[in-house]
Amino acid sequence: MHIKTRNIQKHILELLDNFPAVVVLGARQVGKSTLLKSLLPDAISFDLERRSDFQRVSDDPELIFREADGPYVFDEAQLAPSLFNALRVEIDRDRERKGRFLLSGSSSPQLLNHVTETLAGRCAIVELGTFSWNEGLDKPASAFYTSLSSLEQLKTLPSLNNYAELLAQCLSGGYPEPFLNRGNELFFDQWMESYIQSYIERDIRRLFPTLNLDAYQRFTKMLCFASGDIINLSNFSRSLGVSQPTVKKYIEIMEGTFMWRTLRSYEKSQSKSVVKMSKGHIRDTGLICHLLNVHSVDDLKSHPQYGKIWEGFVIEQILKGLQDHLITHRCHYYRTRSKAEIDLILEGRFGTIPIEIKASYSTSKNQIRTLENFVVSNQCPFGVLINNGDDIYMLSKNVIQIPANFL
Repeated sequence: MHIKTRNIQKHILELLDNFPAVVVLGARQVGKSTLLKSLLPDAISFDLERRSDFQRVSDDPELIFREADGPYVFDEAQLAPSLFNALRVEIDRDRERKGRFLLSGSSSPQLLNHVTETLAGRCAIVELGTFSWNEGLDKPASAFYTSLSSLEQLKTLPSLNNYAELLAQCLSGGYPEPFLNRGNELFFDQWMESYIQSYIERDIRRLFPTLNLDAYQRFTKMLCFASGDIINLSNFSRSLGVSQPTVKKYIEIMEGTFMWRTLRSYEKSQSKSVVKMSKGHIRDTGLICHLLNVHSVDDLKSHPQYGKIWEGFVIEQILKGLQDHLITHRCHYYRTRSKAEIDLILEGRFGTIPIEIKASYSTSKNQIRTLENFVVSNQCPFGVLINNGDDIYMLSKNVIQIPANFL
């Protein structure tokens, strides 16, 4: 299989120059193991899902550090909790040595607990997502993410993709193996089915042994139809026959295993009618398309969920782009009780930028009224409208149109 260069690689190397340890988080099968090997090809490596490696690391991690000087790679590190205390001791022996430890994990809550309890201040944490658009299509990364503080720079972005390419990538999603074999329908479908089954039967069963797996599996399928919407816990509770706290736990599990993205309400707005419930979406569009039986671009464009699927697709691209460039940010959405809505609100050193996403080719001035009002009332530098048009230009004094093919 062709090994693709990931956008985040050079930035992880920079972190290894500045921290004793770096932790790479991400869903299963997004390419973490491949990335770790490419970053430190000569490191002493341990795959904690391999029984012999797990036993060796669990029994006496200090012995490993005495036998060799490193650097070390620990894949799926959350499986060996005893490793983290040993890492803390080893790092503290010489805090000035950088880049000795590279770890990965696919369970965010479990791994982050170990990291925050024992390695706080000693490591950097990054997330590896599924393929970004440019990674999948072997194109240069967009400068959109590093230009958010400059409206003038955004106006000069080059077009990188075309609508047909992006539609095809929206359909296939970004998990590396099925993406690279997307022309093989039998393989693609079987991979997706196997991924969903192993996620439920192996990962969730191991992490949450007392969980009702049947109810959780039904919940994951129901969530596909709610992707892109505000989550009403009571509706799920009634349909599944479980309590609202249980539904909330299910969502937290989906989020902590990188299957679901929760966007919380932007509550700093001047408006007193802001809806304060969270919304979210399935993070990989290939996965949601498979679960919704969407198997072609024509199916996708005619599906009732198309607008929501496309919105999630663009939001994930934006957030992966920020992650890949190590740009610290917070993300929200905005909706009022009168149904005025903005799909994504970004906050960072670049300021507060509202972003509205449309699957259409053109956008009227009437459709950007909420964006304009938000920019003025919240003193934002500008707002962004992302659609499937051809050109970048100012839709109004405060709102710039940036078609998706420039991202």
